[in-house]
Amino acid sequence: MKISVSKDYGIVIRKAALREKEVETSKVLEVMETTEPLGESDELLSFGPHFGGEASYELSKRLDSLGLTRKRDYFVFYGDFPDWVGFYVCEK
Repeated sequence: MKISVSKDYGIVIRKAALREKEVETSKVLEVMETTEPLGESDELLSFGPHFGGEASYELSKRLDSLGLTRKRDYFVFYGDFPDWVGFYVCEK
């Protein structure tokens, strides 16, 4: 199942990584400073938009502090895209 990802420093987290590292979703919501993800499937959680590299860097540090590893457990999606383009992600 595909879910929306924000092109403005969206963050996508693998749920399998949360289970492996025994990180509760409620803790992820707390460090992401939100009450619900942007998108959710059986495999992934998506958060955003986050405006700017500094904000995404801070959120990455918070995820790292939970024991998650960038690129293995989560990634930050960003680029110079027009407003009329949308993106989705899914686990292969």
